[in-house]
Order: sequence, then structure tokens, then C-alpha cells
Amino acid sequence: MTQSQSEQGGRAAALRHALLGVRARYDLLSRGQTASLRRCRTADEVALEGIFWRVAGDLGRDERHLAQVVLLFPLATQTNRAQFSFGRYLRHSLPEGDGATLRFRRLLDSRDRDELGHRLRGILRLAARSQGTVDWGVLGVDILWFFAESDSVRRRWAQDFYAPQAESALKTAARSAASDSVP
Repeated sequence: MTQSQSEQGGRAAALRHALLGVRARYDLLSRGQTASLRRCRTADEVALEGIFWRVAGDLGRDERHLAQVVLLFPLATQTNRAQFSFGRYLRHSLPEGDGATLRFRRLLDSRDRDELGHRLRGILRLAARSQGTVDWGVLGVDILWFFAESDSVRRRWAQDFYAPQAESALKTAARSAASDSVP
């Protein structure tokens, strides 16, 4: 691993930890304060709210796209699951059907941050019906680096969304097939 990859990994870990702190401060807000953030339609509107700056603190100045992450907070609760993947979360949380796949595909095709924020709000609202939880540290880092040149976030989300089910499901299917073939 090159030093720049190591530095990026360290920055991602620090950013993830800081985002968890931002989410914890968000969870302490009153209903009226969270309502003012929920009424915001864009990340620019969030960045104009005094409540955002109380929640974001210095991180809001350092990470200018943090308002986009805070805009999504009301749509899912926080978890600290090991190996959280947004693609897997959507695969398990979205209702069955081509509509969910089409929404996911449009999310991946987002051209700018405003479109990404709009599509994330829609797909998270739909996924929230399943009462699933999101690791905001991981998702926040993914959102902040979504438009990186390598497109690694898009590829990882797509791989995790479209990938076959877990090995345990494959083993169960193999056992079932083996028992069916026994006379």
C-alpha cells in the first residue's frame, strides 16, 4: 500500500469517527431543531441553518460537503455495525421489484452533488420503511468521496447491491440441491 493510500485510509477513519460524533450531537437536538433541518431541501439550505453549525462544529468548515450528509440524518437511525455496506443495506431494505433497481441505478448515475442528495433522500425514504439502520460514518465518507476520479464508491455500492447473496444462502441452496438429488 502506498503512503497516499495509507493517508487516505487514516483520513477516512478520522472522518468516520468525526461523523459519528456529529450524528450523536444531532440525536441530542430537540424535535423543533431537527424539524428545521428536515425542512431544508438542499445541502446549501442546511449550511445556512445555525443548528447545522452547532452540530457540525469545526468539521463543517473543514468538510464543505458535510451539510449533504446532515441533510440525510432524519431518514435513518445510527448503527455501528462491523462491515457496513450501503449497497447491501439497500439490497436488503428496498422493496422487491424493478423500481428499486431503477432508483439505485439512477443514484449511481448522479452527475453532481445536488442530484446525488436528491436521489439519496428518495432512496433512503423508501429503504427506511424496513426500519434498517445506517452507519453514518461509513455512508458519510462514501458521500464525501462519491465523485472521486476512481469511482470506487460507485463500484463498491454496485457490487454490494447486485452481488449474490451471502455464502450461507449459497451453502443452504447447495445442501438443498444435494438432498434433492439423493434417491
